[in-house]
Amino acid sequence: MSKLYISTANCGKAHETDIFGLCVSNPYTATVSGDGYIKLWQNKLLEGSMPKEHVLTKFVHKTGLHHVDTFHSLEQGGLEVFLAACVSFSGQLFLYSVDSTTGQFEELDLLSKSEKLKSYWCVKFFKSDDRTTSHKLVVTDVKGGTLVWDLNVFRQNGQNQDGEVPQDAAVAGEKDLHLVFLGEIPATEPKFATSVDVSVKGTVATGFQDGSVVVSQLQTLRPIYNFEGFGIKGTEASSGTVRDVRFSPLGGLLAVANDSGSYGSVTLYETQYGERVGNLTVPTHSSQNSIASFTHDGWVFGLSFNSTGEYLATCGYDGKVRVWDVKQRERVSTLNISAEDIEQEEDIVSQDEYGDSLKTPPVMGVSFIDKGVRGGIGGDTNEGITCVCLDRSVRWFREAGGV
Repeated sequence: MSKLYISTANCGKAHETDIFGLCVSNPYTATVSGDGYIKLWQNKLLEGSMPKEHVLTKFVHKTGLHHVDTFHSLEQGGLEVFLAACVSFSGQLFLYSVDSTTGQFEELDLLSKSEKLKSYWCVKFFKSDDRTTSHKLVVTDVKGGTLVWDLNVFRQNGQNQDGEVPQDAAVAGEKDLHLVFLGEIPATEPKFATSVDVSVKGTVATGFQDGSVVVSQLQTLRPIYNFEGFGIKGTEASSGTVRDVRFSPLGGLLAVANDSGSYGSVTLYETQYGERVGNLTVPTHSSQNSIASFTHDGWVFGLSFNSTGEYLATCGYDGKVRVWDVKQRERVSTLNISAEDIEQEEDIVSQDEYGDSLKTPPVMGVSFIDKGVRGGIGGDTNEGITCVCLDRSVRWFREAGGV
């Protein structure tokens, strides 16, 4: 069964330089760039609205930003919490609370002095739907460690400033965002931790530059599986680099994107026993085709499961977004990205700073959009997809037809 996606909105020159990070929450599509800015693009827009007229912008750091994640929750007592976390090329982790009414960013000073001295790389929030379990913040560092904090919204034990416990702590208790450091999952040897994700089953997956993936228990911080990358290893040390890891919504599968020489591979593992169940493969014209399988004709930069886990979106250096039927492991849609798709002609970026063509721009990040998140016709009944590309664009799509 094939799927068709139609463009609903796009924004060229969304940032001044390359966009490296993307994530989607209910209120916003968040992007970060080498220009040092985080931008929150409002999702609930009417057809024909210009994204640039509905975006919150915050300058974060002069070295630029490469990873971003957001946290959106309606807590007890009706308290709405929206947090954004991003990492700069200097290795610093920045945390913000965002007021969706005023559009104001408030920088949060939640890390200890020793925690601030670490050099971080990627960041992930975990939202707990169980009130007895804290939300989590998970961050990797450049030495291969995976650090885990409890993220608490209210004063611990629901205490107020006088130390008393109100009968209804969620309403009467004071909002008190704070982190409690739980510990670190250390690497067996110093190596670059490139990606991380957290499962609803209470596990965390960390991907590394050497092509390996370690899956650990979130509660005990102990490793339980170690997956090695599959595909052809080239002569370069980074040829097997894990670019992204992603758990399915129910946590039963783990998708791993890694380099295979100049190609990109995606491998699926089931998480109960840690076994490899297959690869996502398209035909190639390479002489290597008989001994390896490839997902994109270029490195795979991003992965995203849809809300049911039936489909997985991948994106790559080849300028394509592909959607896969997870059970059948078959491709059901391919979006061919072109710089000329941008509606505003003055915002088309056809060449990079070196004069190389961006007619088919590499796709640096992709995310499914749940039904009801985006505005416009069909937004309430159809899933969507968003992606960011090296022509400095953000693009939004919606599945055609259906209900």
